[in-house]
Amino acid sequence: MLCIAIGLLLGVPAVGAYAQDTAPSTNATINLIRLMVKKGLITQGEADGLIKQANDEAVQARQATAATAAPTDGAQPGDVRAVYVPQSVRNEIREQVKQEVIAQAKSEHWAEPNALPEWLDRISWYGDVRVRDESWYYSRKNSPDFINYAALNQTGPYDLNTITQGVNPPILNSTQNRLNMLRLQAHIGIKVKLGDTVTAGVRIGSGNDNNPVSTTQTLGGGLVKKNLWLDQAWVRWQPNQYYSVTAGRMPTPFLQTDLIFSPELNFDGVVGHGEFPFTDDVKGFVTAGAIPIQYTSNNAPTQAFGDAKYGVGDKWMWATQLGFTWKLAEDVQWKAGLAYYFFNRMQGQLSAPCQVNNGLTNYCSTDNTAPDYMQWGNTVFLLRDILPYPGSPNNYAQPQFVGLAYNYHIADMVNKLDFKVGETPIEIQAEYERNMAYHMRSAFDRYPNGLGVPVNNYQGSSNGSNGPYKSGPVGWLLRGIIGTPQPMALNEWNIALGYKYLQPDAMLDGLTDQNFHLGGTNAKGFILTADYGIAPRTWLSARYYGAKVVYGPPFNIDVVQFEISTKF
Repeated sequence: MLCIAIGLLLGVPAVGAYAQDTAPSTNATINLIRLMVKKGLITQGEADGLIKQANDEAVQARQATAATAAPTDGAQPGDVRAVYVPQSVRNEIREQVKQEVIAQAKSEHWAEPNALPEWLDRISWYGDVRVRDESWYYSRKNSPDFINYAALNQTGPYDLNTITQGVNPPILNSTQNRLNMLRLQAHIGIKVKLGDTVTAGVRIGSGNDNNPVSTTQTLGGGLVKKNLWLDQAWVRWQPNQYYSVTAGRMPTPFLQTDLIFSPELNFDGVVGHGEFPFTDDVKGFVTAGAIPIQYTSNNAPTQAFGDAKYGVGDKWMWATQLGFTWKLAEDVQWKAGLAYYFFNRMQGQLSAPCQVNNGLTNYCSTDNTAPDYMQWGNTVFLLRDILPYPGSPNNYAQPQFVGLAYNYHIADMVNKLDFKVGETPIEIQAEYERNMAYHMRSAFDRYPNGLGVPVNNYQGSSNGSNGPYKSGPVGWLLRGIIGTPQPMALNEWNIALGYKYLQPDAMLDGLTDQNFHLGGTNAKGFILTADYGIAPRTWLSARYYGAKVVYGPPFNIDVVQFEISTKF
């Protein structure tokens, strides 16, 4: 219609007179041009230009007509001549107007149905939901007496004197099966692009408690409402595609498997990451971070006066990982990373001799060196050097915390090899780590008079007494995965088989995977898993963890899980 209107305009000899008239014109073309200006499709300047061009061509046409003695085309007086506009010119005009209108519509969002404000384009949402049926099977040959040192610290200090009176400390379940527990895991997160170089993210998740290694929530409990926790909150500055700095609570920044860190573990602190493309096929990377593990409370202990408050005993993990990605062939890629995780001040310290009133809980000088969170497996010792109560030297309260017997300076090497056989993806994972701060004799030689010696990780004996002390600093994992590692489409699948071996003091037991041997260290065994996609972003899973202790009395646990999971 626009092209027809312009064609008619160019053929009308009286356009100039109408264009100068501000009143409604009897010429439909003039009215159409004015309407186009009013609607913003063309500017007033463009309209004036079209009208001037038509006037000039009309004058030329009249002069040419006057110079001709007689019309050669058979036209009679009073006939109207229309100037021909080539199709290419009409197409060019139409395309110019179209592009201007489309650009304006996109910038102002007025031509899009259900258009959203511009700032919403910078926000993205994501999440996942997982429902699981889980069973724990304990061997009938398991020893029944495993002290739950984590619970002792959480609810303690625990009075050891009550043991002589027949009151047991917290004991781990090692004999009674737990079948068909329905469990839930859910996350919902948001990412916001604040500019070309800054991104922020927040995620909330489910969970029974605030432990760092799992967001799984057990259903039931009287059908009460379930908990939500702040799972992630971070800000990332990335000045270019190769370098970034992230601060806050973030997903793991390290290349890893599930050997020493739980797959669900998030990291607090500040982490820098850099990538270095050496060639088209080889790229290096470096990741370094400062991760706070535990702070000394400002007013602890609350019972103390004056300078009896605890000194600075903050615990940190300083981490560095160097690695590379090497594309060996079209469908073959090797990733490797060498890391050093230096946990500072994790080792417990024996207190100065302290007097604890009989029957009352007080404080001693190194209570703050007890770990905030533990699972099971690390070697521990009694932190307090408690003096006998003068009024009853043979029967007095001995409320105790436990601390870690060793420091943890972890050297770790992880490898992932991805390739295809036909169209089937395959991944091989291999990881080896060692606690470089482990020295067995130091657990017995640190303090005189038998103080500070380990209270766990002794071998069992047939007469019920403790056997020799056993521990170790080494862990390793080997796993093969056939199929798509993360099924996100219908009929995608994978099967994985692995073996994990983790000695008692190879790693902090509080940061390991809760599925294998129900968490902690001092465990070894097989892991068999399978996933199958039943719909886009939805899959079924089956998992089997068969684990037993590396050292000590028998403690075997088989964990079986069936899940339906989805991501959005």
